[in-house]
Amino acid sequence: MSEMDQNQHVTEAICKQREWNGQTFQVGDCVALLDGRIIAVAADADAAIAALRSIEPDVSRGMVIEVAPPEVDVIR
Repeated sequence: MSEMDQNQHVTEAICKQREWNGQTFQVGDCVALLDGRIIAVAADADAAIAALRSIEPDVSRGMVIEVAPPEVDVIR
């Protein structure tokens, strides 16, 4: 499984259930992920990005998500 797939799997679980591996999240939390692992949780995206980049400076790696309910796209 690629890094992006690992991060996406964790993202989907966090947004649907608002928890991952015993850690709970609130709507609006910004979560930094790297290799499917949670690196940091912050109140804003800038802080989460800074935490991620302090561990992994390569901007092509990792992701930051904002915890929010999944949105349903309706195609008509």
